[in-house]
Amino acid sequence: MKKSISGFTIVELLIVIVVIAILAAISVVAYTGIQQRANIASATSSASQAIKAVRAYVAATDSYPVTSNGSFCLTPSTGCTYAGNPVANNSNLINNIKQYASLPESIPEIATDNKGLIYQYNSTMTYNGSLQPARIYYAIQGSASTCGLSNLSNSGGYAMTTPSIGYTATYGSYTLCFISIPGPSA
Repeated sequence: MKKSISGFTIVELLIVIVVIAILAAISVVAYTGIQQRANIASATSSASQAIKAVRAYVAATDSYPVTSNGSFCLTPSTGCTYAGNPVANNSNLINNIKQYASLPESIPEIATDNKGLIYQYNSTMTYNGSLQPARIYYAIQGSASTCGLSNLSNSGGYAMTTPSIGYTATYGSYTLCFISIPGPSA
């Protein structure tokens, strides 16, 4: 009696390896997309929380939290930069806002040259023709990603308008979002 040797042929093993490789590639691409959407959702949520906090301050005091022209970091634990330049922390600004609402501690870091949540005030800034001197800006992952918040503005100096593209500007692998904050007169 002859014993029959059973096993897999090389062709069968190669087919299994190719199928596993295809499934792994699909999983990596899906994970990257899920991670990007999660980072965008987290950044948008943090920005929305900061905007609500500033609006709560405005509603309670009938003024913006800082009325001297400049840009200030709202996430000092992670720091802020814009176009590669550091943005100063302003503990008075943060403490004043925290009297009326909580601020996010951080925002996902997408690009080292544009990171953090930044509050900007300029007394001459307008939005769609109305004086709105305050805005918050931040970066999200992905080129030409939609910002997803209302009062989105372009970055065209201090005479801002609503862009039709769903974001302010795109730079390589990330997108900038500038959100105008209605004030006491709005």
